[in-house]
Amino acid sequence: MSEGRDRNNISPERDDAPFRPRREDQARSLAGKISCVIGILFAVYGIVIVLGGGAPSVTSGVLGAGLGILGYFLGSRRLGTATIILSVAVLFFGLAASQGLIPGIDASDRGLPAVEPRSNY
Repeated sequence: MSEGRDRNNISPERDDAPFRPRREDQARSLAGKISCVIGILFAVYGIVIVLGGGAPSVTSGVLGAGLGILGYFLGSRRLGTATIILSVAVLFFGLAASQGLIPGIDASDRGLPAVEPRSNY
C-alpha cells in the first residue's frame, strides 16, 4: 500500500457505501453553478447590447467575470472557468467596440478635435 495507508483502518463513515457528498458540499456546488449561469447570462447580455447597437459597456463583462470567479471558488471549476473566459472576452469586445475598433459598430467614446484649441502646433 502506498502513501502510508492501512487496509485495516476503515472509516466508519464509508462502510462500503457509495460516496455521497455532504449536504454542505451539494449546496455549495449548486450555488457555484447558479452563480456561473448568472455570469454567463450577464456575458451574453453584454454581447447582445454591443451587437444590438446600444452603447457598449464593460459592466456586464466585469459582473460576469466576478460571478464566474465566485462560482469557481464555490466548487464549479469547469463552468466557472468557462464563465470567466467568456466574460473577459466580452469585456475586451465591449472595450474594442467603444473605441470603434470593430467594423460596423460606431465608437461610443467622446470625439476629440483633431487639433487642440490654442495649440501652437
